Amino acid sequence: MFPQAGLLSGVPSGALDMTAAFAPLLQGMVIGLGLCVLGLLLSIGVYDTWRARHETVETPAQSTSLPKAA
Repeated sequence: MFPQAGLLSGVPSGALDMTAAFAPLLQGMVIGLGLCVLGLLLSIGVYDTWRARHETVETPAQSTSLPKAA
């Protein structure tokens, strides 16, 4: 009735479920990567704010008065 059922008969059922064993590891990696991205964004924001406050304001160059030509 089910000819496909014989294909997996030699494989133990416990060996197929490896995701349950690695789920905490993968979850920790996703959380760690998320925290790293948030830390990077925070440090970029702090640096940009610091740079904007300490940037010197450039004054436009004063044009020298030229003598009137003929």
